[in-house]
Amino acid sequence: MIARKDITARAALVALLATFVLAPVRAQTLPGGFVYLRDIEPSIIQDIRYATSNNFVGRPLAGYGAGECVVKREVGLRLKAVQEALAAQNLSLKMFDCYRPARASLDMVKWSQNGHETAAERRYNPRIPKTELFRLGYIASRSQHSTGAALDLTLVDLKADNSAKYDPSKSYADCTAPAEVRAPEGSVDMGTGYDCTDVRGHTAAPSINPEQRAWRKRLVAAMARQGFVNYSKEWWHFSLPGAGGAAYDFPIQPRTR
Repeated sequence: MIARKDITARAALVALLATFVLAPVRAQTLPGGFVYLRDIEPSIIQDIRYATSNNFVGRPLAGYGAGECVVKREVGLRLKAVQEALAAQNLSLKMFDCYRPARASLDMVKWSQNGHETAAERRYNPRIPKTELFRLGYIASRSQHSTGAALDLTLVDLKADNSAKYDPSKSYADCTAPAEVRAPEGSVDMGTGYDCTDVRGHTAAPSINPEQRAWRKRLVAAMARQGFVNYSKEWWHFSLPGAGGAAYDFPIQPRTR
């Protein structure tokens, strides 16, 4: 017969082991029909910039515990369809931002009000003071990204040399400069870098060259075929009408599968 204290000890050990085993599963549980895009279409390239220091704030934003694209399931399925069509053209989507925790938008608000601007920050908004970015509609304190229905993305030419990497120790030209002198993004030349708060970043900007304009039109057309709508002030920003809903604030955590 097993002593009562042995039974109690074994039960405690089982409970402790269950905690360690189940923790990763709980860590990646997503609410409200959200999914990791990698679970739907792993071939889509991801460079989730707000999980890194390579963004206009210069550090990871609040809530970005992992560089993972999280979206509503319907959005993910439509991105898969876009990717399949692009693959036949030796192209790929590259995701810069997907679901954004509401706390990250508040983090952006605090950043805009901190009273100073660094040279690295000015690379993203060379002509507009950061205190004006919200008023002018370049950043929102309540973002569609937090509903899981908005995305920031670009195109990658899979036949091109995309090996150049961002070097945080290097001084790059601002986001409106020619591609060869601004920070590398491993994607086609859209005329500006990602998150460039400048009129050249407007989708229909007349100041970009014909090839850059053609790439933007190609991206907009590819996304439109699956119902995505572009935001006119940002060539990289798309949303899927009707797929959003309430804003969420759960943190982005590592995908463990």
